[in-house]
Amino acid sequence: MKKSIALFLIGMILTASVPVSVMAEEAETAETSLIAEEISSAEEEMAEGYTIGVSIYDPDDYEAVAFHKYFEEYLGSSFNATFYYNAERIDSAEDEIAFVEELHEQGVKGIISFLSTYVEDVLPVCEEYGMYYVLGSGTLTDEVFDAVKDNPYFLGVIGPSNEDEQDAGETLAEYMSALDETRDASYLVVSGGSSLGNEMHRLRTVGILSSLQELYGLTYDETAEELAEVSETTVVETGTDVKITILPGYLEDEAAVTEAVSGGEYTAVISSMTIANAVSNIADAEAEYGYDIKVGMIDCFTDVNYEFFNTTDVNGDSRLNCLIGKYGAVVAPAFVAMSNAYAGYEEDFREDGNAFRLNQSFWYAANTDEFNEQYALSIGISDNTYSATDIMQAMKIFNEDADFETFKEFTEK
Repeated sequence: MKKSIALFLIGMILTASVPVSVMAEEAETAETSLIAEEISSAEEEMAEGYTIGVSIYDPDDYEAVAFHKYFEEYLGSSFNATFYYNAERIDSAEDEIAFVEELHEQGVKGIISFLSTYVEDVLPVCEEYGMYYVLGSGTLTDEVFDAVKDNPYFLGVIGPSNEDEQDAGETLAEYMSALDETRDASYLVVSGGSSLGNEMHRLRTVGILSSLQELYGLTYDETAEELAEVSETTVVETGTDVKITILPGYLEDEAAVTEAVSGGEYTAVISSMTIANAVSNIADAEAEYGYDIKVGMIDCFTDVNYEFFNTTDVNGDSRLNCLIGKYGAVVAPAFVAMSNAYAGYEEDFREDGNAFRLNQSFWYAANTDEFNEQYALSIGISDNTYSATDIMQAMKIFNEDADFETFKEFTEK
């Protein structure tokens, strides 16, 4: 439409025999004025309040609750924003597409998604509806990102890099092995969605298995990459007294973890995802079998994990021994990206004309003191990782000099 108007103006000017340099200048001025008017209108709408969709795997998941809390208590109240969440679990591409359609019916113009598995299926629907889409905290394979990065409604992906995901698994295994003084642990490794296309879980599990192999000098019959993708409970041949059993699947309510540790054969649980609902049951198993089961997972700095780190088991240790994870404020950059798009500035925040791919590192806690120090930053209203002042500097409606480099620096700090 903008180009048509500009061409019409040029035709009118040519009829009046105005010099070419003047024609071009006036046509450009007319188009720039029109764009500015549209952006100004978008900013006015935002000032009156705006709504962003948020899709999460499980609304009751503790990480989802931490994100929800930051959205509502910090971002919503600070920037007059409302958030519309999926009420039911999303277990498939069809489920997320149904939620996109629900948002479209409600007039919502964009969605922050925490589901990295269905991007290729969902983005065409978003493009059809003219709805912006950003991955708020996730990881995509290079192949998937390259396939979708030129979609004009895909803003980008924010989250740990592929290297950071695998490093998280490696570091978690290092933490856990350091607790094995007798060097004969029996590990239950929870691989989550590794066999179901979840790249985050796959990379973390590869890291865990690779690190255990190196730390203990183990020999596997298959590679760590192959073992990470097993779809059934698998006992790994290690060639030593160290035992490893891989437990795959999303494990709703973590009942499978509880059942596994109830047999009394494991001395440590290392998980690529949250198993918070099983931690109390692990403590019960410790009391029943009379030994200590170490627990480490890659999850989030949540209220429930705070409780586990600050509650002791029958052995006098914290119920959760180490955690590598995200934090509530991690969602702030996705909110900024969506707000910039809502205001009409989406093109100013693309990377070389494509969707961006920006890195956010994990936080690491190998003991209660380390967890508590970082947890305080994850929940603080006046003092947290991404303050309102920082956020405003990355939003073009508040800072006219904000650009992609500003946003990148803000996100990756």
